[in-house]
Amino acid sequence: MNTCKTALRIIWAHKFYLLLYLVGMSLIMIVIGSTNVQAAVRANASSSIGRFEPARAKVVVINRDSGNQAGCELGQGLKKYLGKSAQLVTVEDKTQALQDANVSGKSDLTVIIPAGYGQRFLETLEDTAAQARSGGKTTAFPKVETAASYNSSRGSLAQLQVDSYFDAIRTALLSGLGQNGSTDLHSPAAVKDAAAYAVAHYAGSQPHVGIHASPKNDDGALLKGFATTVGLAAFPLMTALTVCVATLFGAFSSPDRHRRLLASPIRSSSLNGQELTAALIVAGVSWAYYVALVAFSMAASGVSLASLGWGRVLLSFFVMLIFAVSAASFGFMLSQFNPSSSLINSVGVTFGLVVMFTSGSSSGGPLPPVMQTIGKLTPGWWYNTAVQSIMDSSTTGLASWGLPLTVVALFALAYACVGLMVSRLTRTRATLVAPVSSDPSMIG
Repeated sequence: MNTCKTALRIIWAHKFYLLLYLVGMSLIMIVIGSTNVQAAVRANASSSIGRFEPARAKVVVINRDSGNQAGCELGQGLKKYLGKSAQLVTVEDKTQALQDANVSGKSDLTVIIPAGYGQRFLETLEDTAAQARSGGKTTAFPKVETAASYNSSRGSLAQLQVDSYFDAIRTALLSGLGQNGSTDLHSPAAVKDAAAYAVAHYAGSQPHVGIHASPKNDDGALLKGFATTVGLAAFPLMTALTVCVATLFGAFSSPDRHRRLLASPIRSSSLNGQELTAALIVAGVSWAYYVALVAFSMAASGVSLASLGWGRVLLSFFVMLIFAVSAASFGFMLSQFNPSSSLINSVGVTFGLVVMFTSGSSSGGPLPPVMQTIGKLTPGWWYNTAVQSIMDSSTTGLASWGLPLTVVALFALAYACVGLMVSRLTRTRATLVAPVSSDPSMIG
């Protein structure tokens, strides 16, 4: 394994490339991806469904008939009844104070029970009962004085609650509901029992409001944000692995080093296998590093990977691993042309940018047809398509992501085959013996 260790030392000697292309660029990609995830988290939090709470009107109740027992009971029952749906406000019983409260918005509705109202209410109730027995025309019940504020519609709604209360009182007295065995249904005691009955059955006298909440698709935006974060790995992985693997194999592909390796007693297959192992180790470490970054960014955004489904998450990471192998294969192919260090960096950065911008991971919408055509000639487009298909909750089945994943693997195989072919052509022309120097000083 000396060759593998030497290869890893070569990579470590060029660790600046890993720090720049892998660590630096991946941090930028993670920040961009986490922005989408955090936006999805905020959208889900703001759209959460809670219990419906209607607006509470501010109501002032002035009982000017509190000296009468029936009027007192009606006023106290009205306050309890309105207290279930409105906010009772205390205002001094003066004309100016009541008007100021109504105009300033301190109260949405002012209810005044005039003096003698309780007695008139009972008298009307007796007339209604008598006329109902004789089949005559019923007498209209007296109304309390109300003034709704023009600043809000809540006062008008509260006024309906006032009417509902007195209707409930009248119904309870005429039908004997809620009475505690009183013989005189029109006495103040009966009014008290009727008011208690109306308050106790407040919910039954209100219009029923049903809230039907459709299930939220909380995971839809989160799945898309996660797919974008994983898809943005195309640029740092492609650039870093292209440069590092090309530098690694380029160090072993120079004519002098190649002649020494061929002259060694170790079989060439073993040497090539150790070089390949070192390249795969670099690809695996780069993949594991980006996976750890994705997991950390999701946890920092408050999203659990388990909530996205471990099957989808692990499969997306597996697609990223295949893409990392494809990037390493491209670096191997590039090294077989014996490029210079500056050319390796130029090709790695340029091809990485092409892969990123034509893969669709960095754009918010569909790519133009020309960009899609260029993207399909690189593994980045197929990589992003596979990840998006895996994380798309509306698509199921192997066909949606299996074909793009297969194409990514075929790109890795194609790059490796081209590299081996170029290596075969160049190495068969290499001479095993170096030219002899004619310098006399080199003798002895």
